[in-house]
Amino acid sequence: MDYLYALQTLKSNLPEFVNYIFVFISEYLTKLLIIFVALIYWCIDKKAGKQILLSYSFAYSFNQTVKNIVCVYRPWIKDARLHVDPLAEKTATGYSFPSGHTVTAASLYGGISVWKKNNKLIVVLMSFLILLTAFSRNWLGAHTLQDVVVAVCIAAVSLCVVNLFKLTIEKHPKIDFAVMSAGVVISIAILVFLNVKKYPIDYSPSGQILVDPYKMLTDCYTACGISCGTLIGWFLERHFVKFELECVSVKEKIIRGAVGVVIFAFLYACLPFVLNFFGAHISHLIKYFIIFFMIMFGYPFCFEHCKKHKR
Repeated sequence: MDYLYALQTLKSNLPEFVNYIFVFISEYLTKLLIIFVALIYWCIDKKAGKQILLSYSFAYSFNQTVKNIVCVYRPWIKDARLHVDPLAEKTATGYSFPSGHTVTAASLYGGISVWKKNNKLIVVLMSFLILLTAFSRNWLGAHTLQDVVVAVCIAAVSLCVVNLFKLTIEKHPKIDFAVMSAGVVISIAILVFLNVKKYPIDYSPSGQILVDPYKMLTDCYTACGISCGTLIGWFLERHFVKFELECVSVKEKIIRGAVGVVIFAFLYACLPFVLNFFGAHISHLIKYFIIFFMIMFGYPFCFEHCKKHKR
């Protein structure tokens, strides 16, 4: 906590725009990174994009499961000296350990680094961005040093596990249904477990609950939606789309990418309004299932169908 307090003291002596930079790095750049990886999948390197998205799905779900099992409170709850930056407070949801923003950055940047492992400049840049994102969560007061270090480790493990599954499925392609089914069942089982387990309930001196367990579960529904949408979409694309990039022109890839970005932005912005009446939990589950299912299967199905129709 002394480390965070030292950063907080330093932050108070620097211009406000420094905080905006770190918010952009951890809040907005990671969201843009997801669509960038989707573009890799749709337009540049299908295998690499698919592996990065699966690694992110696994890492985020694993991270969220750990969060809601150990139930570590945010730094400012544990130490009254600390304050989360107002710019980051809205998205500093759930428990603190490990960091969700950091695991997202580490799995996506790390996946790109593995993809381009022979390009030293890209590897160094991706590694720097992982460290910068992790540091930004400390700087903004949203996470401790332990939170971000463990998140990076979870991302690294996830990249290795997904790569192992990829190699196994390449040798035994018929087990893909079993892998997909097991992943979906495990994701749902974890969500059920996290709903029924007991959560700590502590009170402030004024008698208010410090952390509402119901609110802490919202990100678990998000993780389940991401995991199930990615896995089911991955399986269906393997069997019913099987798109290839070798014969696709640069012009077609640009159009495909531009339309995909518009669809992604539309779904991300509009689904909360459509699903709002379901409540926070179910709306997050459905929203992220739809988005990642569309990335993995729905949109590839559409552009492949259009291509065949033109013929």
